[in-house]
Amino acid sequence: MKKNNPHFAPIFFAAVLFVAAGAAFALFVPRALATTTLPATVEISPNLPGMPASATSSPGAFIAGFYQFSLMISGLLAFGVVVYGGVKYMTAAGNPSGQSEGKEWIQSALLGLLLLAGAYFILQLINPALLNLNLPNLSPVNVAGAPTSGTYIPTGVGCAGGNCSPLAADGFTCKPASQQPGGINSCFAAQGMVSTLDCIKNKAASAGFTVTEAMPPTNTAGHLSRCHSNGCCVDVVVNGGGCAAVQALVNAAAACGGSTANEYLSCGGTHYLTTDGDNLHINSAQGGGC
Repeated sequence: MKKNNPHFAPIFFAAVLFVAAGAAFALFVPRALATTTLPATVEISPNLPGMPASATSSPGAFIAGFYQFSLMISGLLAFGVVVYGGVKYMTAAGNPSGQSEGKEWIQSALLGLLLLAGAYFILQLINPALLNLNLPNLSPVNVAGAPTSGTYIPTGVGCAGGNCSPLAADGFTCKPASQQPGGINSCFAAQGMVSTLDCIKNKAASAGFTVTEAMPPTNTAGHLSRCHSNGCCVDVVVNGGGCAAVQALVNAAAACGGSTANEYLSCGGTHYLTTDGDNLHINSAQGGGC
């Protein structure tokens, strides 16, 4: 006589439940969604369950809140593992290997909780400040130097070699402060730069020029060198004469021991990352603090 398969009934029952659940889902869920008004916007909160509302106020607060959340989840998991181990131990009566496995589950869960809690207490014992996850308050640092706005008049310091010399008083024409960014009066230079400009002016008398930037610097794009901050270089534009005047100033600067960077594109020059227009950059000859 053929015996019935003892596993057929549970499998058949599970299949019937699966088909019934699928049919119920297909029939009732679309109708429920059709009659439900969904919100236009959905607010997503970064807070995890059990985390305080202040947990998102700073990275440190979020880490502390996440640690509390981890402890909560770990406690629930450990409780489940202990229950599982206890059930396994009780149902393994007369089976030493089963009882031993149940004990291992319980011991592992308790050991995991001990490690999580122990890390906190060890840090507390070593130095309570290690548990302070707040970012330090940084105080502003005041750096002495040229201002970024307002009229600047050096008072005996700032230029290489000592006092800054006003170029206007030495007979040079500067770009008015009213046309400079922030109204800065960029018309000062170190004595070495003044001497170099005097030499250039004498050797290229026909090539008039206007100083567009000296010390303090006004170029908002910054500079590749610090010579504008110590008065050892200037930027100038020629007052007519075109490329011939530019070349005359380049030759005069070289004859006076200085160096130049031609930023006139129309005269074979180069525009750098910090170039803010056609001009000739002149570096002081050595001496006079430069």
